[in-house]
Amino acid sequence: MRGHDVRFLLPKRALGELFPGIESTELSTPVSQICRQDEWTLPLTELLTLAAICKHVRPRKVFEIGTYTGSTTLMMAKNTPYETEIFTLDLDPSQRETHKHGLGIGGLPAFAVGSAYQGLPFTTKVHQLFGNSVTFDYSPFAASIDLVLIDADHTYDFVKVDTANAFKLLRPGGIIIWDDYVWDERYPECIGVTRILNELQQTRRCFQIAGTRLAIYLDSL
Repeated sequence: MRGHDVRFLLPKRALGELFPGIESTELSTPVSQICRQDEWTLPLTELLTLAAICKHVRPRKVFEIGTYTGSTTLMMAKNTPYETEIFTLDLDPSQRETHKHGLGIGGLPAFAVGSAYQGLPFTTKVHQLFGNSVTFDYSPFAASIDLVLIDADHTYDFVKVDTANAFKLLRPGGIIIWDDYVWDERYPECIGVTRILNELQQTRRCFQIAGTRLAIYLDSL
């Protein structure tokens, strides 16, 4: 399937429609996250949107599928209560060259997992986990997570499994957020996210957050 064959079918909702009162939320943003050159990190608009949601809903437990350098982890840690626990999962660096991902085997870029948040005092709430998101044992976290962020392998089969696991993680009233529902043509593999969300919309009420590339499910709606 080519990128131009996909349609973005999710209804759009403004952040204020999804979270009444969020417009008055004040965020805390490290300067390090304003000017970043890595195109694989979450863009600033999406980063601030995620931070605003965290600050507004005050999740007790967060599970992030796909740490990468940890920019999103950092922003969630900075904008959640002190007692919040953040669990963030990424592939063990030693497995990158042999890992069979959606586009083949190996070939993943070199990066330091969680380098954006390492050593900062407020990120003591972060628990770094390692493993393949498809085979990872999520059972200790079942039905206990307030907010799940899915931002790992964007190809269809991986997103399908990550999404199924996210719903198992979610507690009643929780939130799931997907990155790259809308995407740049340079990254056609992200069509997997779009396809999964378009299919999911048949059974779950999901939305694109207007003005962003993010999709969201709120168990309360």
